[in-house]
Amino acid sequence: MRKTIILLLIGILHTMAGFSQGSIRLTLNDALKLAQEQSLQTFLNKHYYMADYWAYRSFKADLLPSVSLRATPLAYSNASQLRYNSEDRVDEFIRTENLRSDLNLNVSQKIAATGGTFSMQSELGRIENYGNNEYTQYSSRPFTINYQQALFGFNAMKWQRKIEPLLFEKAKKEYLESTEKMHLTTIRYFFGLVSAAIQMEIAQTNMENTEKLLKVAHSRFELGTVSREELLDLRLSNNNAQIDLQQAGLNYREAKENLLNFLMLPIDVELETEIPENTPVIEVDIQLVLQKALENNPEILQLDQNILESQRNVEQANRARHFQADINVSYGVSKDDGNYLQSGELKTVYTPEFENYQQLSLGINIPILDWGRRKGQYEMAKSYHEIAQVSGRQSLQQFKQNAVTRAIAFNIQKSRVESAALSDTLANESYELTMIRFSTGQADVLRLTSSQNAKDNARYRYINALADYWTNYYTLRQLTLFDFENKSNIEFDEEEILKK
Repeated sequence: MRKTIILLLIGILHTMAGFSQGSIRLTLNDALKLAQEQSLQTFLNKHYYMADYWAYRSFKADLLPSVSLRATPLAYSNASQLRYNSEDRVDEFIRTENLRSDLNLNVSQKIAATGGTFSMQSELGRIENYGNNEYTQYSSRPFTINYQQALFGFNAMKWQRKIEPLLFEKAKKEYLESTEKMHLTTIRYFFGLVSAAIQMEIAQTNMENTEKLLKVAHSRFELGTVSREELLDLRLSNNNAQIDLQQAGLNYREAKENLLNFLMLPIDVELETEIPENTPVIEVDIQLVLQKALENNPEILQLDQNILESQRNVEQANRARHFQADINVSYGVSKDDGNYLQSGELKTVYTPEFENYQQLSLGINIPILDWGRRKGQYEMAKSYHEIAQVSGRQSLQQFKQNAVTRAIAFNIQKSRVESAALSDTLANESYELTMIRFSTGQADVLRLTSSQNAKDNARYRYINALADYWTNYYTLRQLTLFDFENKSNIEFDEEEILKK
């Protein structure tokens, strides 16, 4: 196992060293995979789930029999102790010196249906007395059967059996939801870098074009076909293009560092992003989105949890208002051997005849006067339960509306991307023609500037449309925990998480 971990670490370091030596071409799918494999958010998601996993394991273990061994191997005492002298009928201090040992084996099982606890015990004790009356005494209880039960009280275990499995199921879905949220963050950083790269590319192209056009304008100015005002406008455009290029460079550096840090890649890696031109899912079925959202989203389980917990609180407050009793019944056998006149033997305390050991206790608690405190707690719990029910219905209605709205919003993304791509192509062709017309004196500076702005804005709108498409797609995945491309639920793989 240790050798495997070492080899894995060497492989990761080697890969990161390879990254730091050059550049990598990163697609959106590559970024999503890297985020799922090595980002800090993946690490956090795993350990948030592990906390819930072990909490549920503890609950399950609490329902199983428990075995405990308690022992006092040696307990030495040499001190004066107050004893009663039956002959003189007085209390007196007598110095005693003894060595005690005891052993207790306990097996217990909680009964979820009743809230009681059934247990069995076996005990062995030994005392060796020193001084004038030296002797050794043994005492045993080979078995004791015990049952404890609260009568008419609140059964917490009954509610735990309802709520804890729900919490664990919600934890699984929250892990998947967190993964999809991480994908959305990856998309935001990825397209942030794509947009910054486009911005820098546009700024570089604009600067080069304004330099060429400025040379043409100087020639035309000498011929008298370009006014001085138009020449100054071009010089201003060229100067602004240089400023835009510098700002674009800073924006690109910041966007690149954000993505590299999120993906836990070396900061000196040069990234080349590949724009995802394809849109794998064209349209989603609105009813399917609503169905999967209701089936898979952890928010629905949270609503169920709120109702169950409020019901539990009502019952607990109601039970506390009335008569309560605790009963404890024990039955077993015991035997002692040895006294101050004669030492005993260990084997004797495990051979017949045994003495019966019986114990019965009944405790009651009757509220007589509490100035309405318990009633107030009960009424308050009822009010909170009604709030949880009304709030749950409203939240469910809003959840359904949000799911439908998200589905409708996604279904128009495909046409938006296609329209933005067409606008980008047309605006770019129009700008190329305008540049040619300006060079031949058929277009003025105002027309050229307007065409350039239209070209730049069309490019930005296309990138934003793509980013919106992927953002809306993964928002639907987060909402439904459903893979619309493969038409299947996003599966929770616990074994894969535990072995990471």
